[in-house]
Amino acid sequence: MKAKPRDDVRKILKRVQQRLDEKRSASGIALKVAKNGYSNDDDWLRVIVTPAAKGVRTYDYVETLSEVERELRQEGLDHVVLVPAIED
Repeated sequence: MKAKPRDDVRKILKRVQQRLDEKRSASGIALKVAKNGYSNDDDWLRVIVTPAAKGVRTYDYVETLSEVERELRQEGLDHVVLVPAIED
């Protein structure tokens, strides 16, 4: 399998951020796509997502990531996985 083209990756990252922003009011947690936070290989795009504020634990927002992944699949983006992380 091959990696997604760079323009497609940018569009997907933008869409992921839009979805995360939409979820902020329900979850109460601001999340962001990490700068240069993705891996694009084997037909899969792995997107690193971090909380915008310190003190947020991964388990506090993993459900939000699952919701966004489901919504992306419904839009036809089947090979995108969101990876929770804590920014340094």
